[in-house]
Amino acid sequence: MEQEVNQHTILQAILELSKQMQDMKSDLQQQIEAVDVKIEAVEKRLEEKIEAVEKRLEEKIEAVEKGLEEKIEAVEKGLEEKIEAVEKRLEEKIEAVEKRLEEKFEVVEKRLDKVEQNLSRKIDLVDAKFDIISLDVITTKAEVSMLKQVK
Repeated sequence: MEQEVNQHTILQAILELSKQMQDMKSDLQQQIEAVDVKIEAVEKRLEEKIEAVEKRLEEKIEAVEKGLEEKIEAVEKGLEEKIEAVEKRLEEKIEAVEKRLEEKFEVVEKRLDKVEQNLSRKIDLVDAKFDIISLDVITTKAEVSMLKQVK
């Protein structure tokens, strides 16, 4: 009988240990499920945070792109204005140079006209002197001819 009691006690202990194991297994299962829920919650929060960060980064990138485009447009506009100003100054300088060249050309033309007039007068004087010399030569020839005939 003692052996029966021991077997009964052992079976009772085994049943109790089995029940405790089942309880521990259930507790572990619940804890695992709780951890899974927490992991899912953490994953969801991380995904939301990542999405929020991505959205903020996209907004910042768009803002930077917009700012850069505005700055580029402003620089282009400024360069165009500077180019136009340089072109205007160059045109004014070219016009001033043309005007000075025209004035100098007119002065040169006037000088050439005076030189031409002076040359014309000198040529006329030389022609007149040649006419006089030619007459003198003719007269001298005639005189020499007469002298030859008289001798």
